[in-house]
Amino acid sequence: MPAAFIAGLAHIPDTTGRLLMLKTEDGGWRLPGGPALPEETARHAVAYHVRRALQIRIMPRFLLGVEPSDGFTTYLFACDPLSADDIARIKLPSASSDITAFAFVDYPGIAEGGVADHEHRLIVEANDAFKGTD
Repeated sequence: MPAAFIAGLAHIPDTTGRLLMLKTEDGGWRLPGGPALPEETARHAVAYHVRRALQIRIMPRFLLGVEPSDGFTTYLFACDPLSADDIARIKLPSASSDITAFAFVDYPGIAEGGVADHEHRLIVEANDAFKGTD
């Protein structure tokens, strides 16, 4: 039986509720995070990838959504909001990475920026969940 591939993504807002997104060299946008190693959990993978890519530590708090597709399952975790000081500590990765920029964006703007379909579905699901908690 082939191994299941999983990835962990981070839902990291700023203190105003805008969502942290990463711009890639192809002009698309994506959530922070990445694939898990064999035997690694999605929660550990997301914390590792955010620390490695942006030089900040996050604590994935709870699961916001799951998106299965073609042998790959993506998990979206809620994280605490970043303060202005936390944001100032973000460092973009070296030139060997495909990440070229980061931005905090409002939910309505996320649909327009070249986000992968599975990530967009997770973002919409999370937005709906947070609206329900107001």
